[in-house]
Amino acid sequence: MTPPVSVIVPARNEAQTIARVVSVLADMPDVGEVVVIDNGSTDATADLARGAGAVVISEAQTGMGHAVRAGIAAARHDWVMKVDADLDRFDTDLFARMPAARAAGVGLIKGAWHDPADNMPMTRLLVRPALRQMFPGLSHLRAPNSGLYVFDRSLIAYNGLATDYAVDLDIMLRVHAAGHSVAEVDIGRIVHDTRDVTHYNGMAEQIFAFFLSRQPRMLTREMAVLAQDGAQVIHHALGAIGHRLAAGVRVTVYLEDMTGLGSPELCDVLAAYPTARVLPLDDASAFSSHVNATGLCVLAPYPRAGGGAALSEAVALFEANHHHLPGALWLMPVHDSGREITGFAPDLLPEVADGLALKQAAFEALGAAVPPPAGLGRELFQSYASLPDALRPGYGPVASQRQPSVGNF
Repeated sequence: MTPPVSVIVPARNEAQTIARVVSVLADMPDVGEVVVIDNGSTDATADLARGAGAVVISEAQTGMGHAVRAGIAAARHDWVMKVDADLDRFDTDLFARMPAARAAGVGLIKGAWHDPADNMPMTRLLVRPALRQMFPGLSHLRAPNSGLYVFDRSLIAYNGLATDYAVDLDIMLRVHAAGHSVAEVDIGRIVHDTRDVTHYNGMAEQIFAFFLSRQPRMLTREMAVLAQDGAQVIHHALGAIGHRLAAGVRVTVYLEDMTGLGSPELCDVLAAYPTARVLPLDDASAFSSHVNATGLCVLAPYPRAGGGAALSEAVALFEANHHHLPGALWLMPVHDSGREITGFAPDLLPEVADGLALKQAAFEALGAAVPPPAGLGRELFQSYASLPDALRPGYGPVASQRQPSVGNF
């Protein structure tokens, strides 16, 4: 038996169509509930939806993204199907193709439709060209920005989704960045309300801004972090890690001491992110990137007296993967007895803004055990390639990174 689906329907002043939409959706195979998100309606949308059998919730903040986020959070089932409320008519059997297409490894199924009155300017002129350049693994989709789709919400951190028209693309990119397939099925002919140029202009600005915001995040470049314990990660790299996780990047943390200082706290704060995992350092040799990964960033401790296995394992992991995953190995400025290691020469200051709340929460969980640094919003790293040879005994060179790297993770 396939898992049931929660259908979410964002609606604002859709009294003319909402009852029919709810009734038809409720009769579809696999549908366990229909949730209508009343997004500031001034007509009878909510009452009519409730009368047709829907669960109705209110979202006061207007905007497609706000409504979708509220609907996903309210859904009782992990598989969620998003449907528009303003559809004039549609074929129920064809809509049922979306949940029917669920399969192992597939995290999202887009509904590709055609409207004789809509030549899809957003798709042709903006979305498909952007995906070909930034996410070629999604270039097979005919209707990548379709607002009709079903996906597994357990795969992504949906609380941080875009709050505007870019939300549908955001969900798709997060599923892709998490390493799952995005499929597409034909759901036939759809008739939408007529939309004017002003409507498309507004959509274009929001979608273009969204793509610009995702370009520096490098969503399909995985991150692997190797450290002695959780406190080391929290102190030196959690801001950068959180910044990547907030956009949907997959991050794997390997700890030499899973029960050491800060390790339980790190596990706790990362538990909210489906694309984060914390594993023992011994598992690093078995690291395997997901199928959509196009690069790899590795973080490890700066070499120090007494050593530690994390850096050796990091070099080995990077060397084992650099042939098919281009990227870089960066070093964290670990501390001994509260003092930075002499010789650390940072050459990267990454963006950490979206990770600061996560880092602050981790320090609060640690209490007085590890006091937060004075510059909480600043994390520095040094490229492994810039290390003097004298600091590499036992670690060896990194074949693909002979020169210092520049740029972001």
